[in-house]
Amino acid sequence: MKQVSNRRSKLSFFINLRIFKYIRLIKRFFKTTCLVWLSFVTIGKAQQINNDFVEGEIYVKLKPNFIRRGLVKLTNDVNIQSEIPIINGIVEKSNSKIEDASNPYFFSKNDEIKDVFRIKLDNEIAIEQVLKDLKEDPSVEYVERIRKREIISVPSDTLYSQQWFLDKIKAPDAWDVNPGVQDIIVAVVDNAFDITHPDLAANLVTGYDVGDNDADPTPPDASFSHGTHVAGIVAAVNNNITGIASAGNNRVKVMPIKGTTNAGGNRAITHGYEGVAYAVNQGAKIISLSWGGAGFSQLEQDVINDAYANGVMVIAAAGNEGNSILQYPAAYEHVVAVASLDIDDGLSSFSSYGAYVDISAPGRGILSTIPFNTYASFNGTSMATPLVSACAAYLRACFPTLSGDSLETILKITSDNIDNENPTRLGMVGTGRVNLLKAVACKGANLFAEQPTISPTNYLCEGDSALFDINAVSSESFEWFKDGLSVSNTKSFYAKADGTYKLVRTLGSCIVESDELKIIYNEVFTSKPSVTDLTTFYCDSQNNFVVASQSGTPANAFGPKEAIYTGLPVGFDGFLKSGDYPTVNVSGIAGLIDSVSISITWQKKDGGTHDNCDIPDGGGTAFNEEVSFSIVSPEGVEVDLVHTSDYGRGTASSGMVTTVFNVNGAGLVGDPLPSSGSFKAAGDLSVYEDKVPVGVWTLIANDDATLDPLCVSGFSVTIKTKQPAGSPTVKWFSDESLGTLLSVNDTLTVPTTTVGIQDYYAVAEVPGLCLGPVAKATVEIKTIPDIYAYPISGLYVNSNEIDALIKGSGISSNFNESGTTVSGNDKNNQPYSYNISSTAPQISPITLCATESYLLFGLGCNGTIEWKYNGIIKYGDGVVLNNVSPPLNVTATCLQDWSCPALVNIPFNFLEATTPLTLESTLIESSEQNYYGSPISSSQLIKENSDINYTAPNSISLNPGFESKLNTNFKAEIGNCPN
Repeated sequence: MKQVSNRRSKLSFFINLRIFKYIRLIKRFFKTTCLVWLSFVTIGKAQQINNDFVEGEIYVKLKPNFIRRGLVKLTNDVNIQSEIPIINGIVEKSNSKIEDASNPYFFSKNDEIKDVFRIKLDNEIAIEQVLKDLKEDPSVEYVERIRKREIISVPSDTLYSQQWFLDKIKAPDAWDVNPGVQDIIVAVVDNAFDITHPDLAANLVTGYDVGDNDADPTPPDASFSHGTHVAGIVAAVNNNITGIASAGNNRVKVMPIKGTTNAGGNRAITHGYEGVAYAVNQGAKIISLSWGGAGFSQLEQDVINDAYANGVMVIAAAGNEGNSILQYPAAYEHVVAVASLDIDDGLSSFSSYGAYVDISAPGRGILSTIPFNTYASFNGTSMATPLVSACAAYLRACFPTLSGDSLETILKITSDNIDNENPTRLGMVGTGRVNLLKAVACKGANLFAEQPTISPTNYLCEGDSALFDINAVSSESFEWFKDGLSVSNTKSFYAKADGTYKLVRTLGSCIVESDELKIIYNEVFTSKPSVTDLTTFYCDSQNNFVVASQSGTPANAFGPKEAIYTGLPVGFDGFLKSGDYPTVNVSGIAGLIDSVSISITWQKKDGGTHDNCDIPDGGGTAFNEEVSFSIVSPEGVEVDLVHTSDYGRGTASSGMVTTVFNVNGAGLVGDPLPSSGSFKAAGDLSVYEDKVPVGVWTLIANDDATLDPLCVSGFSVTIKTKQPAGSPTVKWFSDESLGTLLSVNDTLTVPTTTVGIQDYYAVAEVPGLCLGPVAKATVEIKTIPDIYAYPISGLYVNSNEIDALIKGSGISSNFNESGTTVSGNDKNNQPYSYNISSTAPQISPITLCATESYLLFGLGCNGTIEWKYNGIIKYGDGVVLNNVSPPLNVTATCLQDWSCPALVNIPFNFLEATTPLTLESTLIESSEQNYYGSPISSSQLIKENSDINYTAPNSISLNPGFESKLNTNFKAEIGNCPN
């Protein structure tokens, strides 16, 4: 059954008071909910017309320890002196007397309503004082005025000669699909019933008049026509060659319960809830209520709760106010609220609407029975409601074991979508128009046995996907929709984009739409891991890994995250409001909800309306019990924070307070005054656990009556999400698109048997966060030997030393790539030490514009290097090349013991400046080198602090893989070799 927040509505009204001296006293004394003018005979005496409450009557519920129980009661009669002396004593203190007292729910098995007394006072003027005194007495659990409910109908001047609405809801088709197996009784509580009507009598069972407390529910005159009309919609006799038919098709019977007195007026429902309780006691499983009004009552909700606890489905008219002000009983928990539609499925102009509406049905021009032995067409949600009641009853007649919850679920799921006909009322007309054929056919096909599932979650990172799936019941067809557009017709469907999804299943006459399924994007990402590049030699088994840090979790990724309302204050009064409900947008938090806390800064003012939150507080008694709050999550889940009547009235305004609602605070017990602090929510905030945190959260604030505005100036939502137990992990991939997973570890072991550059990509992974920026680690595997060159002109050595180098057949030395000297022994085994300039060594290829002598040396070899060039072979760690004229190709082979396949003839090339030049090598840090070519094509990696120049006469191409690190001086220009 529907669970709605306790938002309490009131019809707006105004009071015109002329006596300044007594304005505050009179306002409190005569606070009402209808449009009235007060005129005073004397200052101390006033007469008031009150159309919202039964005049002079109240409900009082004593606490169990103060009830005097005697023998089992067989009537509602009450002995005032012996049974309720406490109530009588309090009333007499208020200068009033109890004129009449009854125990209207004496027959109930539920003590919550059984022990409620209905008291009639002799003095309407004193009723506010009596209420105050009773509320403050410790023996009283609660006391409230008895709300007068009215027939919800708009009589039409036009009579319709046919029942178009039966075809609209596919009733005749449903009768053909399943004729039903058992008769079902619907209790109709209304103003009166013509139980002898020839088109109705055969489908009536014994009823009762709870208004006049007798067994005669018939109307005193023809003006009491509403109940008969409603009963005919539910259960007019079919196939009797008389008058009209009903959706119940003779499987549905009506228990007529008269809820008004003969003297009370044909539109007043003064004993409606006694009628509901009576129907429950008589075993009815469906109750149809075509009446209501604004304003919440705890007793009324208790009666509905008792009906629900006894497995009764209560169906009620949404109201004919033409607005979204809540109407009761339709807006109570455990009630199916029905709105009215025209023949084109558009919402009827008179129909109430809003989030509390569950379903809609035709309600304009509905032909049915009226007293006496005649017919008429009426308009109203009063007519739509019995049509839904008849459908629920016929569905149960076909499937007698269905519970009230199941009946509601089936009717709502199988209703026809009418969003296109009501574009300005989306989400306000329930699930759609009732369709009896689909309800019966779908239950017969048992398509309700399964509901769509989402795996692994509906909270996705962009690029991820969720599997929508459903277990097929039969050979039904499937169609998935995203934001109203068809996206798949398979049983299973992978969703990748955020949005709202819905599944439509079809099997014969059965068409079932699933609830909305939302995919929401997680937009919190892991931090970029810190990686270390690796440079090593071929076949190095000691240094074959790269490292990444575990810096994956951003600060406060899992909260607490507070989203604060920044809009203007909003005033509420009698369910009018000065602006939209306050909202906050939660973002920047990962994972699913662990806990939610809601903070509201508000004031219940004494004086003014919803538009007067900027005026000073009057300081007098503020009606705090009119306040209610609830919170709605991004996924549409609503939880009550404060119910109407949770707060007490007090004697003075409490001023501005900040109340924080969570699962750990203290409950609002004993009608407290508003105060700042942490409190337990009236509803269950734990329902948000494991739900999606991000998106718009809405505060629903309401005020049950006018004159004292509720002013909300602050609102925030604080969310803590579930932090994963494990530490962040690092995932390594072979490419930047993260296609092939290599390892899940802080370190990655890399092969060293392939010479050259290989890039590896690391991301940090934290459960609940999306993968963040990718870090690239560059691994360079150098040849053995790793060859470098110095131009001789760049060496600070004397001429004799140069001669020695040039004349030598080879050099045995300890060359160091980053050092400043070259030292060792020459061919005669004589020691030497040469200072090298700050010029960095160069790598192959070297392009020359003129001849130059070079010193070549190799690193990494654990043996002797064999050098070959122009047919010459030399041995040593290095070799001097005198007056190099390009092209010259030098090769070097390390003569050592190899644990991997040996590398031979490692090339080092000197090229002419006019030849095409392709650069693929990786430069060392702080390199200095000029390249000339015609043209130049480069995918070179230039490391930090280098000074590199490209010169070509026509074109220079920088290809994928080319990269210039930070703090480099790179220049590419069109030109020729310098002279």
